[in-house]
Amino acid sequence: MQDLRIYTRLEVLLELRESGRHIHWSPSYRPAGILSGNHASKLRGSGLNFEELRQYQFGDNIRQIDPRTSARLKKPYVRVYSEETDRPVHLVIDQRLPMFFGSVEKTKSVIAAELAALLAWVALDSGDRVGGVVVGVNGIQPISPQRSANNVITLLEAIISANNQLSLVTDAEPSGSLFAQVKPFLSSLTNQSVVILITDIEGLGETDISELEMLQHKSNFVLFVVQDPLEANLSLAHGLSISEGKEQINIQVNNDNQQKYDALYQDKLQQLTLAMSGSSLPLGLLNTHDPVVNQLMMLLQGHE
Repeated sequence: MQDLRIYTRLEVLLELRESGRHIHWSPSYRPAGILSGNHASKLRGSGLNFEELRQYQFGDNIRQIDPRTSARLKKPYVRVYSEETDRPVHLVIDQRLPMFFGSVEKTKSVIAAELAALLAWVALDSGDRVGGVVVGVNGIQPISPQRSANNVITLLEAIISANNQLSLVTDAEPSGSLFAQVKPFLSSLTNQSVVILITDIEGLGETDISELEMLQHKSNFVLFVVQDPLEANLSLAHGLSISEGKEQINIQVNNDNQQKYDALYQDKLQQLTLAMSGSSLPLGLLNTHDPVVNQLMMLLQGHE
């Protein structure tokens, strides 16, 4: 039996659908209409659905006058449209080796998997098409967006497959930032798309934020970053045991190593913080110890 703190399973991700029914997206947090579904949207690139023909009224847009109908009835008639708010939602889920770490309750990779599942169910139940890209140690697996529970399950199965392949014993080479791997995919999306990236502090570089902002002029992005307390304070590791489910080692931290690691991590964190401070990208920070449902609800209410 797998340890659910280290690896996830399909039944866990399926159960999150019920929790997602209680989540409401707050306009104070989401970018203009994120995951808009069947309700009003301000997302760029919105489409229009034809509803009816009716006689022209003062204030109507004259560009919507239907010339054929108006000529036939000898009165001006306009074509009435409603805004089309259906959006393809693309979840980009980081399941690479840096995510395979957790010092408190769960690994970052498990938190990312649960967050992705929760967001996928919320999007589907809002009427949106859901798909995405799972990035793992063996490459990228894309799932085309569809308005279907079966398609969400296909996405979840891809997440689980990548998640369960994570191991401390691996020959996988470092693959650079998450953004570098998925940039060709992101660049191909239309202005109808909503993109949700789920990664950790290693998944994005300072230049990546700038490029994401450029892409945001075409698509709609939101970023979630999963953090572990031990990453920000290595002194917490002293005397702890680390395990990947089968074997474990005890950690002894000396001051020199701690200072070197803390300096590297804080420098990385500062770079990301500075990049995000001037960025229009919505950002949510999650930890590895609180339930994902509670964290997402707090974020969407506008709390840190």
